[in-house]
Amino acid sequence: MRISAILLIVSVSICTEGMAAFEPVFESPWLQGGVASALFPRTPLVLTANPACMGLLEGHGIAVSAARPHGLRRLDRTAVAGCYMFSRYVLGAAILLSGDESYSEATAEAATAWKLMNGVVLGAGISIRRLQISGYGSTSGGSADISTVWTPVEGVYGTALFKSVLRTDLGSSGDPSAPRSLELAVGVVPVENVVCAAGAGRQEELDIEYTFHTAFSPSPMVSIATGIKTSPTRFWAALEFSLSSLSMEYGYGEHSSLPGTHAVALCWGNCASNPSSLHLPESGNEEEPLEIQFPIDINTATEEELQQIPGIGPSKASSIASWLRQNGPVSSVTDLQEVPGIGPSILEVLNEYLVVE
Repeated sequence: MRISAILLIVSVSICTEGMAAFEPVFESPWLQGGVASALFPRTPLVLTANPACMGLLEGHGIAVSAARPHGLRRLDRTAVAGCYMFSRYVLGAAILLSGDESYSEATAEAATAWKLMNGVVLGAGISIRRLQISGYGSTSGGSADISTVWTPVEGVYGTALFKSVLRTDLGSSGDPSAPRSLELAVGVVPVENVVCAAGAGRQEELDIEYTFHTAFSPSPMVSIATGIKTSPTRFWAALEFSLSSLSMEYGYGEHSSLPGTHAVALCWGNCASNPSSLHLPESGNEEEPLEIQFPIDINTATEEELQQIPGIGPSKASSIASWLRQNGPVSSVTDLQEVPGIGPSILEVLNEYLVVE
């Protein structure tokens, strides 16, 4: 029997509204907005949505999540993911489980993000899925995704994702292991601690879906996100509390014709993205850029000088200067890794432009 027919039978048998089994549920409360939400990731679970977006994370981390899609216990999902950051690339892996003894899916994913140049990240991921249906046996298949993220100007982000660019069939069924889709999104950070993004995606044999995401961090410990997806129209919201290297998320998704979805997640590691805000010169009041001879002494550098370092905008320059004022002079540029938002990749750049005299 073809796998599509089997899935239809299962979907009808496990819930009164069959489409619930096919409604996608993202692996993190913060990723309910799909490709739009992935532009501003909070945990390594972003690799399940867009592998290139791992390159926007600030450091290493590990995360675990659980979700109950549309209130259906038989569709419960769990996921665990981790990432490790090197100077110019990030490696990540995830394991995803869902279903029960009558219908279950297990997926193993591996992904990498390569920082090709300042403002451009390339990503690739591979997935192996195993589907088991009681009475029909099990079958497996694989797929590969490619994506890119770019920052044309400080505070503006864009991404393109091609899912299942390569794929196998599910066993001998003749059906593909995963649907192909093309997704695009653009995001902006209009002011510090506020992000907005919009995305569109087209999955084969389905209509275009539009997603919108906005988030606000009123304090370093609290972040709030919300958004909508169409069509059908779905509303979602997420709340995150952070304490040192531990963050906790709760998310709720409201479907127009199905019960709501609840999701929770934990993440350890200072890996959340810290995007720079949009910085536009005031009209008619532009100044000539500073002529600075690098490297310069970090303990005497001004915010204006720090902003001339590639990848260090007003937001990060202010964070570095504020941290230095509170903690005093440093004995090594490496000490700046303690500054919130300064990960291994940014620290590598700072080592090229800063010294301690």
